[in-house]
Parts: sequence; structure tokens; C-alpha cells
Amino acid sequence: MVHLHDAGYKYLFSHADLVRELLEVFAPPGLSELLDYGTLRPEAGNFITPAMKKREDDVVWSIELKGQRIYLYLLLEFQASIDKGMPVRMMQYVAALYDHLVRSKTIDPGDGLPPVLPIVIYNGDTRWKHSPEIFDLIQPHPAVLTEFQPKLKFWLLDEGRFSAEYLEGLQRVMAAIFRMEHTHDTDDAKRAIRYLGQAVAQSPFKQTIDRAVMQWMQYRLSRKMPGLPLPELDDMLKGTEMLETNIDQWKAKAVAEGLQIGKIEGKLEGKLEGKLEGKLEGKLEGEARALQHLLSRRFGAIPMDIVERIAAAKLEQIETWFDAAITAPDIASVFTPTQN
Repeated sequence: MVHLHDAGYKYLFSHADLVRELLEVFAPPGLSELLDYGTLRPEAGNFITPAMKKREDDVVWSIELKGQRIYLYLLLEFQASIDKGMPVRMMQYVAALYDHLVRSKTIDPGDGLPPVLPIVIYNGDTRWKHSPEIFDLIQPHPAVLTEFQPKLKFWLLDEGRFSAEYLEGLQRVMAAIFRMEHTHDTDDAKRAIRYLGQAVAQSPFKQTIDRAVMQWMQYRLSRKMPGLPLPELDDMLKGTEMLETNIDQWKAKAVAEGLQIGKIEGKLEGKLEGKLEGKLEGKLEGEARALQHLLSRRFGAIPMDIVERIAAAKLEQIETWFDAAITAPDIASVFTPTQN
């Protein structure tokens, strides 16, 4: 699933106008206005780190800044846990990029190496609290050694650190994409989808990005909500109303399927413990089964401790977990409050 998610973002960032959107909204302060977006171009090639691991899912672009070509290394990080050693990894990738540029004779080392802006785009639920600077990872040492230590730093975009209100206030497509990645229930998902549709419609780059963004949204929703009927791409380009209706129907069906099982079990138990108690337990069992069905469809086998936790929960809690399970990136996130 991590690889598939990376591939979805790689597809988005293969479009120059979406890379421009990212830089205009989320680049380090003071950088965007210096860039000549008419010179933006993708840089082909798979880069090999010293550990001989291909970085096929990262994206490299170059652009001119005051007549000088600089390189943008977009590293897509969608792992469940934060990699404390990311600065070390990024140093390897930048070194591999330089090596590629030299070996391919794209640059002449005698003229100096071009600047690189390393960007990490991270969308995990846990907020990134570790330093993006490799120098901060190096143990304390005598001052005489300081000048010999590496000092590479990456620009971190921790999607979940931006509030929904902030992202919606930006009224930009990349902000809407970040917004959609961190929804908490079906109502929140519909709001994010509506915002994304509006942002695309209002974008000055609409003609070049609309189909790409809607295809990405189809791709993401097919994994966030397995079994959700997705409108044709041309219908989605006209508006999100049909998709929002389908989400309501998808949720109702999932709940109904669980409730149907619960009613049968409730009736059987009702014969022994009373009709009223049977109905209540039937609804609880139905919701619990609906939740387990959704979890298994999205994440595979359910750990026994989670099965036991669901079995012991009250109806209101199960409904809350169900909404969270619709868009959670992994099963653990369903049962862990989101950290802001």
C-alpha cells in the first residue's frame, strides 16, 4: 500500500503545473518569487544510492533561479512510522543525484555543482518531530571537528500539521490534495472532495491538471473506501455531487449489511433474553460486524486484540471507529486519536 500511494503522488508530480502549485504555496519563504516557472522541466533517470537501492518513486525537477538552474528533489514519504534517519537517507539521495549529473555529463564539476532543494512530503498520522538537519544527528564533538561534518538539511512538508481551516483558506489545488489526505469521517471526506473540486475549477491551470487530479482522486478513494462506486471521470469533472451521493450510499450499505447480520443474531438471543434486549444487542452486533467487515476489506486480517476491543465496546464508540476506518491510512490509526 505504501508503494501504491507513492505511485499516486508520483503521477501528480509528473505534471509541471502541479509542481508549480506545490512551490507557489509550500516552498520555503522567499523562494517562489525568484523562480522562473517557464523553465521548469522533469529530470529523467533512476538514481542509485551507495546502498544500491533504486529511488524510483521520488521525483526530480529542475528550474531556473535568476538564470541559474537548480534541482528539486521531491522525496515521497508515506510510511506509518517516522524515519529518524531521514537526513542520512536524503544526503545519500542528493549525492546520488550529483553523481548522476556528473556521470551523464549534464554538468561539468569544474563549473561548480548546482544547488539542490531536497523536499520531503510526509503524510503519516504522527507529527514529525525530528530534525531535518543531518548535523543535528551527529554526536557532540570537539569544536575542531565541526567544520568537517556534513550540513545538509531538507525542507519538510508534514501534511497533517496543516489544519483543515488553513488548507481550505489557501484555495489552491495542492492544499486541497493535502486536505483530502487527512479526513476523519464520511462527512469530512465529502467536504474535502468538494473543496478539491472547487480548487481545480478555480485554478489558472485547470485545463492542464483537471483530469490528472480527478484520476488521482479516483485512485485514492478506491483504496480509502473499497467498493465505493466511482463516477466516470467526465462526470467527476462536471462536479462532485454524484460522488458525494455515492459515499452516503456506500456507508449506508456497509452499515445495513452489518445490521442485517445483527438482527438475525439479535432475534436468536432475544428468544432467550427478551425481545428488547435482543434488539439492542442485535444493533450493537450489527455495527460491530460492519466495522470488522470494513477493516478486513481495507487492511486484511484483523489482530485478535482489536477484535476483542470491538467486542467490548459500546455502540457509540463503534460508530466513531467506523467513521475513522473509512479514511485511516492503517488499522492502528482507527483506534488512536489523531495528533494535531
